[in-house]
Amino acid sequence: MGSRASITVLRSREELERLWRDARYRPEQIDHARARVRFVEAPGDRGTEIHVELEPGVSGGVLGEAVRKLRGTEPLAKAKDGLHRFKQQVETGVIARSDGAPEGQQLRRQLRQRPAQPLEHDELQRAGA
Repeated sequence: MGSRASITVLRSREELERLWRDARYRPEQIDHARARVRFVEAPGDRGTEIHVELEPGVSGGVLGEAVRKLRGTEPLAKAKDGLHRFKQQVETGVIARSDGAPEGQQLRRQLRQRPAQPLEHDELQRAGA
């Protein structure tokens, strides 16, 4: 059995299935030829769950997995990033970015992160706070 990733999106199953097939929305981070995707209505009328199951990939043991993580090619991390980006784009229309918040599951992105910093006084004024 391969790796699994899932996310809940606040949209109907039919709408998400349609958007998933649309090249403008479909996550390019997911190897669609090696992934099985299921759309399931979330309990309590809370949108739709998207489940992605990845086929077992290239082996290489612990060392091979560590190298794939550092290079940003680890399939599960890429699938999780793709699902999060899809959710953001479908729910809000934009992909949110922040220097202080994680940009994704890929290890190379996490290594470049810096701790969140409070805004300077002039930045607070520009933000209207």
